[in-house]
Amino acid sequence: MSASFDALKRFIETAPASRLATRPLGQPAEVAILLDGDPPARFTMESGSPQLLPEPARDPDFTLSLPEKAVQQLTTLGSEDVGEYGVAFFGLLLSSDHDLKVRAHINAATSRLLGRGYLSVLASGGAKVAWWLMKNGVRNPKAAIDRLRGR
Repeated sequence: MSASFDALKRFIETAPASRLATRPLGQPAEVAILLDGDPPARFTMESGSPQLLPEPARDPDFTLSLPEKAVQQLTTLGSEDVGEYGVAFFGLLLSSDHDLKVRAHINAATSRLLGRGYLSVLASGGAKVAWWLMKNGVRNPKAAIDRLRGR
């Protein structure tokens, strides 16, 4: 696996902001992770703690494609504030720079996303994330999901 995989794995599994943000997720939560030049990986909560595993997702709730520079930007932010990471992540989703743009594809129904705790992850970003989303035209969580779906 690449340096991007190793950095993302270390961040997901050990960074305080990651541990705090993923705490609300249920054990069935799973995200397919596509990193430049790496085989598919998966984020999972099946152990009760966040893990990034070097294997394809089985039934992902959504798929994230992260370029190397986006992984580097997120994993070197150096903050313990979930809101700062949330704003940085959503900024990468909206980036026009090909080398930074994170792509998301939602695989699951909205009800499954809500049932697995993703709305609580969004809420863990607090006022920083809420304000940033509103400033960028996303008025509520359903609107955020619809925007990611391309609606």
